[in-house]
Amino acid sequence: MKDPGSPIISGEADTYEGDRKTRLHRNRVVGFVLCGLLWVLSVVPLARESMDGREGVGRVGVFLAVAAISLGVAAVIRGAYVYLRNHRFWSPWVFLIAALLAVVGWGVQSAGDKEIPVASAPTGDSPGEPRLPSGS
Repeated sequence: MKDPGSPIISGEADTYEGDRKTRLHRNRVVGFVLCGLLWVLSVVPLARESMDGREGVGRVGVFLAVAAISLGVAAVIRGAYVYLRNHRFWSPWVFLIAALLAVVGWGVQSAGDKEIPVASAPTGDSPGEPRLPSGS
């Protein structure tokens, strides 16, 4: 084992730098995948709320429009941050902000809707499917 106060040899520094770059790249890819999936999943409720009886290509258009709007607004927010702080533009934060915007948009759009009650099972007094005799 090396002494903690000993200088780092050139080969060890290169190995450390290579491991660090690999680890940072892997963490960035994992961040993009997780935040991208979260964004896609958060766009679905807002798009479903915005359907208004559309069929076929119209449905796909609504999903794409909601996705594009949320990602566009997130890109503008991230762009302002990059301008102020001199960071990279493409970051998992772009997708995380877009997911947050989609969830907030869904909450705002569905705020006035009445809750749909869950259908209850018919009781013995209510008309419904005939019940089998309970003799055996």
